[in-house]
Amino acid sequence: MDSPFSQINSYMQKLPRSSGKLDGLLIGRLVVSALLLAAVQFMDLLPGLKIVLMLLSVLIAGYDVLLDLVDAVLNHDFFSASAVMVLITVLSFLISTGLEGAVCMILYQLGLVLVNFATDKTRRSALEMLSRSDPDLRDRASLIIGDEKAGETDLQNEISSAASTVLKCLVLLAVAFAVIMPIATSLSVRESIRRAMIILAISLPVSVLASLPLAGIVGISFATRFGVLFNHARVLEKLRQVKTAVIDKNGIFADSQPEFIGVKTDVLDTETFMEFVAHAVYYSDQSFAKAILASQDREYRLDLISDFKEIPGSGVDVKIGGADVTLAKRELLTERGEAVPYEGKEDNSVYYLMVAGKYIGKVLMSDHRNQQNTRLISDLKKAGVEHCILLTEDSKDEGEQLGMSLNADEVYSEFTDETKLQYLESLERQDTMYLYANSLQAHSNAEIDVRVSKKGKYADALVNPTKLELFPEMFGLSRRVREICLENVLFSFVVKAVLLFLALTGNCTVWFAIFLDFVAAIATILNAIRVTKDPLIDLPKI
Repeated sequence: MDSPFSQINSYMQKLPRSSGKLDGLLIGRLVVSALLLAAVQFMDLLPGLKIVLMLLSVLIAGYDVLLDLVDAVLNHDFFSASAVMVLITVLSFLISTGLEGAVCMILYQLGLVLVNFATDKTRRSALEMLSRSDPDLRDRASLIIGDEKAGETDLQNEISSAASTVLKCLVLLAVAFAVIMPIATSLSVRESIRRAMIILAISLPVSVLASLPLAGIVGISFATRFGVLFNHARVLEKLRQVKTAVIDKNGIFADSQPEFIGVKTDVLDTETFMEFVAHAVYYSDQSFAKAILASQDREYRLDLISDFKEIPGSGVDVKIGGADVTLAKRELLTERGEAVPYEGKEDNSVYYLMVAGKYIGKVLMSDHRNQQNTRLISDLKKAGVEHCILLTEDSKDEGEQLGMSLNADEVYSEFTDETKLQYLESLERQDTMYLYANSLQAHSNAEIDVRVSKKGKYADALVNPTKLELFPEMFGLSRRVREICLENVLFSFVVKAVLLFLALTGNCTVWFAIFLDFVAAIATILNAIRVTKDPLIDLPKI
């Protein structure tokens, strides 16, 4: 059986509430509340009637706040914004300034409406930025932005915790001020409580927290416009901390899978030659082998294949019908002392077929390099990445030559898909990024997985392959988003510090403190759009 508190909570949740936007119901309530206060202020009414009208004004304007207070109490949240507002209102009536308390409630409701309006406008601006994005990324970005938690960052959680602590400290300061000042100074009890009420108003965390998720949302939209989609603002935030980047060659510096071009043989007919080649690579997981098999439409005699041995980055050894067969690159065969013809430097990748120690012919595979990405590693280092590691299926010599030309700090050659994942599992997760093009069956052990594709189930971020050269600029965007957040937090705390000084010296009213706090909130929300203005990154115009 449910407890009485659970039943009350369930009942409270069913009561109608304002949407937080300026709808017809809320407008009507605020108008009626304002008219009641006007009657109190300008009409000659009995004191008791004035109190009744002010209470009605508070109830009509603050209906939602009272319901939120009940929710907070049932959830043991005694320092919520609704609790602070109700406390301010109650204290105002206790010291005979009920009119000011009622005005504060109206201003509080209007402030929430304006904050929601500014928030919606900023979100709409973010969505409008997507209009010139790639359609595939744009659709996914729209879904991401539609999630209310998409803009949350670790910084927001830290600031929320700090704001909660500050709120509690200010509440305690307000209580201490109201109790101690009449005893220690000539300040009256009424004035001490009034100033304590102002301190309570300053403790409201609206201006501090309102803009933080919006900066993340704007950052996601801005990045999508340039071909990079982050699935959460927290990923964009972490990008600036990446110090080690592990980059897969396939699909980034070269085609994801090479293309089978053809064969050359003077010993066998083409069909027989391909019978040997196809059976030799049947069990191989190397990309060249997959390309060969994809080009074939034949039946395989698996009973003829035995003693298969993978040589990552170089080829395969196998027995076919009892004969020793090797399909490998020149470097491996030369090391073994095998004689293969040399016809000068090839434009393509070449694998030589040896049967029983004799050269039979060669297989030609495409080796298309993505020239537009040759500066990627250098640009990543300029963006703040300290260590870049290249993973490749090539032989050791080929891998080292490629790594040197790309400015990689380390090169791991002769890696298959399996050994790549094993290497990633050995990494420390913190401050690492894995940049790859082929799909993974799970998230790697890197802190951030970035896939160079418009689709990816496990990736933290997607990069349009035609926009990969812009990806290093996202590190600057990550720093820019954080700086905007810190600017907004600092501005809000400065405003609160000024208000606190005015409150302690008696030069501020409760309604003015609430009003200025909401002005600060709206200012920080609108400032979030500056993520796209005069950025710290040099993105090309599109």
